[in-house]
Amino acid sequence: MPEDPTRTDTPQATRKTATLHHPRSLAATARGPDRLLGLFFLAVSALLVAGWTLPIMTVHKLVFFAEQISILEAAAELWDSENYVLGAVVVVFSVVFPSLKMLVALTLWYGADARGPDLARLLGWLETFGRWSMLDVFVVALTIVAVEVSIISDVTTHAGLYVFTAAVVLSMAGVRRLVVLARRAAEAGEGVKA
Repeated sequence: MPEDPTRTDTPQATRKTATLHHPRSLAATARGPDRLLGLFFLAVSALLVAGWTLPIMTVHKLVFFAEQISILEAAAELWDSENYVLGAVVVVFSVVFPSLKMLVALTLWYGADARGPDLARLLGWLETFGRWSMLDVFVVALTIVAVEVSIISDVTTHAGLYVFTAAVVLSMAGVRRLVVLARRAAEAGEGVKA
């Protein structure tokens, strides 16, 4: 006798309804364009990687020498020239913080129960990382200015700088939307409990 397709207690039904996110996550409860926020964060993450690897500037020394530099190459150059603190600052604020911010945002979007106790803790982490968002762009801008004021060097900016800046600004907008959705979900959860 064939199985009843409307039954939900069978292993086949369980496999069909399994998802990659928590059943009460923000991703599962989002409506309209907000459903695309997870894909938005993945796209911003790809922009971050591109921003780290694309050239951000070309440094022209004297008349004959020019070198294109990406954010990751700048950090490596600082480390190789024994400027460990500056190299670490570039890595921490341009690579580590933005990466952690995207990881926490995706975890909050897909994995946290929108009405659970983890939501507030993860929101706190996300807002903490959000406060440092523009510092990574500031560090890159300072690097360009430092080279620009050198008497024997001239700097030309490239797409990597703009891609990286766009990724940071878009991540700030996405995180802001995520915080709004999370607060609404938390408020709706409190209304259900009352």
